[in-house]
Amino acid sequence: MRKLIAAGLVVASAGLLTLAGTPAPAAAQEKKVAPPKHLYGHNLRVRPGGTPNFGPDTPRIGVELFQDEATKAIIAISETGSISVAQAAVGGAAVATDKTCKWLTAHDLNCRKAGESDFTQKTKKWGVELFQDKGTNRLLYVCESGSIALAPVPGGLVVDRGPKWFHGMEPKVRAPEQEKFDSAKKFGVEIFKDENTNGLLYITETGAIAPATSAASAPDQKNLKAPKTQYGLILRVRGGDEPNFTDKTKQMGVEVFEDPNVNTLFYITEAGFVTACPYTGKFVADAKGVTWRGALALRARKSTENDFDKAKKYGIEVFEDNRTGNLLFVSETGSVAVLPK
Repeated sequence: MRKLIAAGLVVASAGLLTLAGTPAPAAAQEKKVAPPKHLYGHNLRVRPGGTPNFGPDTPRIGVELFQDEATKAIIAISETGSISVAQAAVGGAAVATDKTCKWLTAHDLNCRKAGESDFTQKTKKWGVELFQDKGTNRLLYVCESGSIALAPVPGGLVVDRGPKWFHGMEPKVRAPEQEKFDSAKKFGVEIFKDENTNGLLYITETGAIAPATSAASAPDQKNLKAPKTQYGLILRVRGGDEPNFTDKTKQMGVEVFEDPNVNTLFYITEAGFVTACPYTGKFVADAKGVTWRGALALRARKSTENDFDKAKKYGIEVFEDNRTGNLLFVSETGSVAVLPK
C-alpha cells in the first residue's frame, strides 16, 4: 500500500476556441454553440511505477475539467493531451462546492509490449494514482504517462486492495494508408480488475489507460479468447490552431474490437490510446463510418503553470459512431474517449 500525500489544486479560467470547418467527404454544418465551460484544474502528484512513497521530486501532472453543453459531457484533459469523458449530470447540475481531488490509492500495472510473451523483471511497470474528484464526484485515474481516465464512484468503494490481472492481448491497428492487417502495428494491452472499485482498467504498452465495466466473473485463464475485429475507422483530427479541415489535416487510424473475455467493445488508435464501453452485440443495420458532430480546442496547463497564457491548446474532434451511436472524442495526440449511447 502506498503512502498518502495530499495533492495540490490549481484553479483558473480557461482560454477556449471552438473550431470551425467542414470535414470531407461528408459535409457537416457546424452549429453555433457555447464553448465548453472550464470548471477547475488539478495539479496531481503521480509516482513512477515501483516508487513506494511520495517525495519532493515526485512528478506532477496538470489536469483540467470542462463541461460541454453540446455533448452533455464532462471532459478531462491532461497536460499531455490525454482525454477522458463522462456523462454530465442530468439538467446540467452545478458542480459541487468542494473542487478538491482526494487521493485514494495507487496501483503498479505491468504491461507487456507486443511480442513479450511473459511478465519478467524487465516488463514495464506503470504507476497509476487513483483520486476522487470531488467537484464532479467521479473517480480519476492518472498514469505517470499523463493518460487519464474518469470512472463512476461505486457504492462499495474501498482503498486497501490491489489490482487483479485478468488477461492480455495484442490487437493490431492499421494506419490510414493500410487496408490490411498484415503489416499493421501491434500493441500490448493488459486488462486488470481494480479490486477497490470492481471496475476494469485497460492499459496499453504506451501507458494509456481506460476504465470499463467489470465482467460478472473473471475470464477462464485456460480458455482466453483473442479480441474480435469489428471494423476500422479513419478520422480526421485538427490541431488546436487549425481552424479548417485541409489536405494536410492529420488522419488517425482507429480499430474497433470486441473483447469477448469481459464483454466490452474497445477502440484503439494507431498512437496506442484506448477507450472501452459495454458490448451490446448490436450494430445499426447497414450503417458505416462516422458522422462529425463538432470540435473543441482545449487548453491544458502544465503542473508548473498557474494560468493559461502559455498553456498548450489541443484540438479535439467529436464523431458519432454510426454503427453504435456512441460519441467518440479524439484528440490530436491520438487519445480517444467514448461516451456510450
